[in-house]
Amino acid sequence: MEFEPVAAPREPAKGRLPLVKSVAVQVLKFSAASVVVLYLWARGDIAWEPLREAFGRWEQSLPAFLLLSTMPLVQFWRWQSLLRANRLHLPHREVFSFLMVSKFFNMAFPGYISGDILRGFYVSRRASEAGGTSRPGEASELGEPNARVVPPAVVASIVLDRIAGLVPLFALCLIGLLGLLSYPIPPEMILSVGVLAAAGLLAPLLLFLLTYRRPQPAALLGRMARWPRLAQFVSAFYEGTHRYARNLKLIRNILAFSFLNQGLAIVSFVLFGWALRIEAPVMSYFLLVPLGLLVTAVPVSPAGLGVGQVAFLALFHLVGTSQGANLFTLYMASYVVINLTGALLYLFPVHAAMPTPASAPKIQTE
Repeated sequence: MEFEPVAAPREPAKGRLPLVKSVAVQVLKFSAASVVVLYLWARGDIAWEPLREAFGRWEQSLPAFLLLSTMPLVQFWRWQSLLRANRLHLPHREVFSFLMVSKFFNMAFPGYISGDILRGFYVSRRASEAGGTSRPGEASELGEPNARVVPPAVVASIVLDRIAGLVPLFALCLIGLLGLLSYPIPPEMILSVGVLAAAGLLAPLLLFLLTYRRPQPAALLGRMARWPRLAQFVSAFYEGTHRYARNLKLIRNILAFSFLNQGLAIVSFVLFGWALRIEAPVMSYFLLVPLGLLVTAVPVSPAGLGVGQVAFLALFHLVGTSQGANLFTLYMASYVVINLTGALLYLFPVHAAMPTPASAPKIQTE
């Protein structure tokens, strides 16, 4: 008795599974982006009325909006300079995409830490896929595979990027405080702001001096010897920070980017204030706006929404106006519109910016 061979079941086309995965990932991305936008809309954060009213005075509000639109470019160049100084060489388009996507999702979560975690994850993954932190053929100074030092190098770049963004706020607070000494500001506030600004400037200076003089935190690593992985991470993180501190030209450029970025914000607030017919001395913005922005950085509400209105309302009462909340609302409406670019970059990423498992590049190993 002869048996006919049973035909093997047909396997699905090899090209179909990656396509299904790609479509599923795009659907998930679109759903996530839509949920965030609808959440902001339902909560009233995306409101067009303040923009519509102020843009009626386009000679002030339009230049303010355009200045705010250039701030992500300044932030991008600052962060890219830090990444490349720490041997993280990624294309400009990808780094900018990571930054804008993190700024978009940061609008829906309290504080700024969530966006930092997101962009840190993206850069770490891309740098690891590209073969590590160094240029092709460049060896790691730690004697370890380059990919292992990617996360601490990325963390070091983000931490210094955040510190560099805060330093101008403290410096501008001192400048504004000196310019408003003749104003009837409560002495308690003068003392509190002075101490806060001095501490905010002293802490980065001490960190710079420590990392500039010592290439390794020997005492700290000695205590962490029982946890080799943590010790290796801290050592690599400190090495990256030390490399930044020894690069005085980089520090100078980073501070220049930071002061330019905050200067654009101050000028934008002044123009928005003029559009809202706020009668306050220009020098007051150098004190009140940095203080208000520092308050919104506290992780209480998403991107400081709500908290910012209360803070700016109270601060601008000091100069005799009740338009502080409207001023911040106008700023936040512009901020939301600008950061919606991150939603587009999330849904339609640039080439290899956020690779899916189906499209992630393979690293050849010997």
